[in-house]
Amino acid sequence: MKLLFVAYGGGHMRLLHQIAQKVINTTDFSVKIIALTTGYLDVKNFYNKEVLKRPFDYKDLFHEELEKIRSYGSQLLPENHNPVSGLEEEDSIFYLGMSFNDLVVEHGEEEAWKMYNEKKRHAFLPKRSMKKILEQESPDLLITTTSPKCELASLLASKELNIPSMQIIDLFGDNYPVPFADHIIVLNKRVKQKLESKVDNNSNIHAFGQPVFDYTVTQVEEIDREAVRNRLGISKTTPVILFSPSRYLIYGNNRSILKELDHNIVNEPVFKIFIELSKKYNFKLIVRPHPNDRADKFSKYISGNDFIKLYKNDDLSLYESISISDLVVAYNSTIMIESTLCGKIAFPHNYDPKEAYHWPELMSEPFIYSKDFKELKNNLDSVLNNLLINNISSPDISTFYNKGAVDKVIDLIGKL
Repeated sequence: MKLLFVAYGGGHMRLLHQIAQKVINTTDFSVKIIALTTGYLDVKNFYNKEVLKRPFDYKDLFHEELEKIRSYGSQLLPENHNPVSGLEEEDSIFYLGMSFNDLVVEHGEEEAWKMYNEKKRHAFLPKRSMKKILEQESPDLLITTTSPKCELASLLASKELNIPSMQIIDLFGDNYPVPFADHIIVLNKRVKQKLESKVDNNSNIHAFGQPVFDYTVTQVEEIDREAVRNRLGISKTTPVILFSPSRYLIYGNNRSILKELDHNIVNEPVFKIFIELSKKYNFKLIVRPHPNDRADKFSKYISGNDFIKLYKNDDLSLYESISISDLVVAYNSTIMIESTLCGKIAFPHNYDPKEAYHWPELMSEPFIYSKDFKELKNNLDSVLNNLLINNISSPDISTFYNKGAVDKVIDLIGKL
């Protein structure tokens, strides 16, 4: 059996990596992984070049359009490529150009630019290109997650090609579009029950848990928290807040992405809260940008504030970041889920109570949800005060997730 994994970076690739690695080590299945954007950097040290591919590796399939692809990609590069990310420019140029070229083929160049200017990369859905790649690879099973753009495009292409598919749902099943793979893996029974009324009758839902969560908890438990704090010059008694800024997206009622906000609209009020609270409490703030984000976007907030430190993944790993932290603040990052499972207190927040918050599960326990910036400040103030008097306990997560997801998924694959 040949398995084809397709995923972006961050949590998406980490999720599939747990499955792919064990498949290679414990079965005779053939494995190919298409790593999109920074997904390649996340796992390049774990697989050889026969297993791990980038979209650029399929450039020969697009020889008739390569000039256009490179032209579009070069135009989009300055706005989308982070030169310090480690990703080669040729990879970004091809990925961006391939995606935008599909938009042009489907909608015309004028409309394509209009769509891009409104939604940026979230306008991309390169089904035509992913279909070419799937035809080339001809897998027996496509495995991906719930990310839009190339992941969604590969699922749509698999349906047209009659290739069986599997989606690993990273969170709560509130995805747009509704998951539609042949087999859908979800976090727990509550998510399964929610999705059963939404999915097509041809989709089978399995409440197996979440592979990357099991791995995260194990990795964080193995971190020497005090040693990492010493390395960073943080005492073992100083509260640490982990802030994970992300892209701020406006969602429609059907969970579709309508537009992207200027990051300053959200980040500036949040940093203002941290600065105001720092005058009352002695704590350290660690800023961990998304792997696809540019760290220099946050320079103006950090300058002159010694209690704030920004760390990229090379300087402080995800697991170290979670281990040394006590509180975690984010708008919609999966780091809140992972941190909560590791016993940290997470503060998901909205920026405007009039706007729908797209993860309703984070609006109740074990999370401390804030509907706006004022409530976020009050919630942080209260918890920081309780931390100082040791009147705080870890959240109860007993019904939140199941363990053993990787083995359950592999067992299912073997039965297909």
